[in-house]
Amino acid sequence: MATATQLERHLSGHAQRRGPLDALDEGRRRFLRGDRLDMGDLAADLGISRATLYRWVGDRERLLGEILWSFAQRGLAESRAHADGRRLAGADWVVAYVAHNMRLTASFEPIKRFMEREPDAALRVLTSKHGVQQSRLIDALRAVLEEKGAAGELALPIDPADLAYAIVRISESFIWREFITGEEPDLDKAVQVVRLLLAGCA
Repeated sequence: MATATQLERHLSGHAQRRGPLDALDEGRRRFLRGDRLDMGDLAADLGISRATLYRWVGDRERLLGEILWSFAQRGLAESRAHADGRRLAGADWVVAYVAHNMRLTASFEPIKRFMEREPDAALRVLTSKHGVQQSRLIDALRAVLEEKGAAGELALPIDPADLAYAIVRISESFIWREFITGEEPDLDKAVQVVRLLLAGCA
């Protein structure tokens, strides 16, 4: 794993200055507006050099990863509330949680614009093992699976980290299928596959 950037240290509470968080906040605003994230323009607007900006946040794709993760965290919280609201348990709860999060991601206009404008960069940021998004999604889902297992709602036949990895990769492949294989996305099919994966865990 690469050395933590200043932004990552600030997000974890291990730094005092707030400069990198200003970069994150301004980057989020630009992303939501649909602007292409230009590091030179961002540095100029923050009143710092490009070198300082890169020292704070790493490269452009690492900053984009943090921007996208900030939205993903909200989506995961909303997906948990959605599954809880349906009064489900066990595998059915996990399917509802994953399905809702997939639909939120696929319908989020800023991400769709990013994917359409910069498909190669977007796929790297969203689905690469080298980015923050995929690994954190896997960790979040692993924690959910472990939580449900500890509550006696799931019998996990394999390592929850492996199951979480499989579910996240399936979700990615169906959400962004248009940009991976040229086929239309099919979230209903993705939900069916996730349900089949979890059928043995009930």
